[in-house]
Amino acid sequence: MNQSRISTKIAESSAGLDRRRFLSLAATAAALSSVGIAGAKAGDRMLAALTGDSTAAQALGSSSDQILVSIQLEGGLDFLDTVIPFDDTRYQRLRSRSGVELDRVHDLDGEFGLHPNLSHLASRWRAGELGIVHGVGVTEPSLSHFVDSAVWERGRTTDIADGGWLARALRTAGGREADPLLGISIGSLSPTMASPDWNAVALPEDGRLPWTKEFIQEFPTLVHASGQTVAASAAGLTGQVRAAQRLVRDVADTVGGATNLAALAETVELLESEGSDSSVDDEIEGGLLTHRLRIVADLITAGMPTRAYHVRFGGFDTHSNQQANLPLLLSELNSALAQFDAALGNRRRDVVIATWTEFGRRPDWNGSGTDHGTAGTHFVLGPSVSGGHHGQPVDLSRFDSDDNFVVTSDFRTYLGSLASEIIGVDPERILQPPATMELLK
Repeated sequence: MNQSRISTKIAESSAGLDRRRFLSLAATAAALSSVGIAGAKAGDRMLAALTGDSTAAQALGSSSDQILVSIQLEGGLDFLDTVIPFDDTRYQRLRSRSGVELDRVHDLDGEFGLHPNLSHLASRWRAGELGIVHGVGVTEPSLSHFVDSAVWERGRTTDIADGGWLARALRTAGGREADPLLGISIGSLSPTMASPDWNAVALPEDGRLPWTKEFIQEFPTLVHASGQTVAASAAGLTGQVRAAQRLVRDVADTVGGATNLAALAETVELLESEGSDSSVDDEIEGGLLTHRLRIVADLITAGMPTRAYHVRFGGFDTHSNQQANLPLLLSELNSALAQFDAALGNRRRDVVIATWTEFGRRPDWNGSGTDHGTAGTHFVLGPSVSGGHHGQPVDLSRFDSDDNFVVTSDFRTYLGSLASEIIGVDPERILQPPATMELLK
């Protein structure tokens, strides 16, 4: 791509960029160099997003397509204390010590209610914008975090080599030369978006944006060094990476000229003070899910041509202290989704949020929490969602040979419906699901 064209176009529009949008877009630009993207298609997509060039954006793909925001609830969410059959005496016997205040549950339909800390999700239910998918799981789970997460990520129960289900869906939707920007992972690249011949873009934030204070301080030296480097003409990966680095620095330098870097450094310092994923308490106090979804909202409202985002939120392996930790986790999830909803503005009509977790928890209380279980319940959220219950709720009196709940919906049915209705690909081509369900209106 012509460097002067980028500089001219961005210079014409950079004055309208606020700091937060610049942070997100600069982070995406930095990620491009890490995967060696130097092709004209990727450059043109970034140019369209940075400049708000509607003509370019239309040529690169319709912004009216549904966008999937996949939220991975790591550790295994306990559905029974989240979507609560509050009037069922069997639930009351199983969870008499879990501490949920049943008189504060958000009554959905007289049979099920949401945990008291899920007020935003309750409001979306009343608006007809929340789908609750019951009884989802792997029919023969290992109950290992590593193994069952990998099964969900592949969308297959067998160990095959063609990568994640979402990578296959996006690659199929994008055609032979699928653009890496069709998928973005916040944090390390999600295995759902990785495959041997196509990967999405990852923003390696790990609780922090890559645009650090140190990088801001070093940036003038990097720009000078880049300017002294002869444009790479070598063929192959090395040449592509060099060209991509030059492109990223030129974009960042031009946009950065319209940004108060001192204020930007203060913003980064504030984000870095929010903590890391070292514990549940750090995650809750730091509001990292809110931060991660804020980045996604910025990228969506900036017009990125991305069809699917992946965001992770950990801490749901509640073997102990569930009575204290689960309410905090659900409160953070609720708050983050409410703020994300508000940040999207009129783009929220284009977005579908879908949660997933590797497995549920056991029916019985272990004294302080719940152990690894089977079936789980998942949320699908957005204006285009068919609100209500989907799938078959688990039977609280029926258990498998290991005293776990019996799965009523194969996980591939859930993933296949997301692939079909949101990404727009035939699920048989990527998942071979036993069936699909209608999640959208």
